Amino acid sequence: MLLLAFVVGFAAVSAEPSQICREAFYKSGLSTNYNETIAHAVHSMSVEGLRLFDPMASEQNKIPTVNQDLSQDQKVLNYAPHFHTSTDFATSTMNMIDKILSTVGNSKDGLGPHWSSVERIAHVFHMWDLWQKIYETSWQEVLATPPEAPTCVCLRDTRANGIKAAVEWVANHYETGTPITLLNRPIPKLTDAQAWSVWKDRLLHYYTPAALHDAAVYLYCVTHH
Repeated sequence: MLLLAFVVGFAAVSAEPSQICREAFYKSGLSTNYNETIAHAVHSMSVEGLRLFDPMASEQNKIPTVNQDLSQDQKVLNYAPHFHTSTDFATSTMNMIDKILSTVGNSKDGLGPHWSSVERIAHVFHMWDLWQKIYETSWQEVLATPPEAPTCVCLRDTRANGIKAAVEWVANHYETGTPITLLNRPIPKLTDAQAWSVWKDRLLHYYTPAALHDAAVYLYCVTHH
């Protein structure tokens, strides 16, 4: 199955921040496609993931995320929810796998009906790996040199700056396919090592310094203000 690339959808997302916001974003070193990189980093954020950046984080946050239950009319939540796991197994990794596999077939993991079990596992652990990468690299840089107040005011207005629209695009496409890439190329089903080499390349697309920086600045603004 040929799958649409993120670039197609994001090109249709209109982000028209004010001149003040554009200047603030430029001064903070955000990339020109900040809405896209930030939306990717947070579209499946959970309270547990957010606690990497704010140990006191709760569901009282304002991070737009894909609704974990896509059978609902509201496809995008205005907050990052909990990712509760059981304690049936001895390790957090196995309890996370249990959580993922326990929702296969009921569309309550925010991915829709088209992802295989192994693709779901790869997605969840990719997101946790990306958050850890942000924390270990750009997050530390942002803590040392925080963004100025205008940048945070503008970034928190996710409707005006295009971040929420980008998350909405992801939610809509999870109901029709597996939008895992920005590169405007088909992506194979994850069935063998050759397919994984393609997936790995696409997943690493958001590990660039610019993408990590965009996400770190946004996460600082939503956890420190």
